[in-house]
Amino acid sequence: MTLVQIIDNVVGWLEREVCSQITLKLPDDFKNDATYGVEFVHPAAFPLYVPGKDRLPPSVPAPIPSVCVQLMEGSDDLLNKKRQLQIRLCLACWNPGEHGLEKLIPRKNPAAVGGISYFHPTDEAAKTYARNMEGWRDSYNFADLVLRSLEDAEYVEGLRVVKESGIKYGPFTEEGNIWDYYPYWHNWISFTLECGVVASVPTAYENYL
Repeated sequence: MTLVQIIDNVVGWLEREVCSQITLKLPDDFKNDATYGVEFVHPAAFPLYVPGKDRLPPSVPAPIPSVCVQLMEGSDDLLNKKRQLQIRLCLACWNPGEHGLEKLIPRKNPAAVGGISYFHPTDEAAKTYARNMEGWRDSYNFADLVLRSLEDAEYVEGLRVVKESGIKYGPFTEEGNIWDYYPYWHNWISFTLECGVVASVPTAYENYL
């Protein structure tokens, strides 16, 4: 398996196992207030870099929310025929505050499980907006989903998750301080994958085979 194939396969795995299981707010930097029409989308998964808005695939509405797969370091043990790859996932989402349309209001419903059903407001309550710094919760809910998927998996697209090396995660920092790019929220997850590697035959030996 080539390095390009490995990265693409991890992207595909994330799309199926993680991104399809969560929805996050679609950014609108021109309406990050009460005028924002709340829209939730599945995060996109990208290889190595997050593209700008003018370079997005046709099926992706925005660069964020997303998870980006980056190969940070690799090593080939030719004697034991093993390859290990240090993978970093960069997670990003957007949330400027609580919009009325995203609230769920409980209502008694004898036919529902537990006797309660929930609905989104449609009156003036739907037009409310409270700016806050709670978007980090979306970021870490996203990270929790990735972590559970990795911790439950023995293999990712044929590559072994090297659990004995552990999984690391945290916020992006600069000079010891957590990034504050409100209303965008970021974190990272780092882990190791392992697969087999076959050493090629040196050209000088080919004539003897």
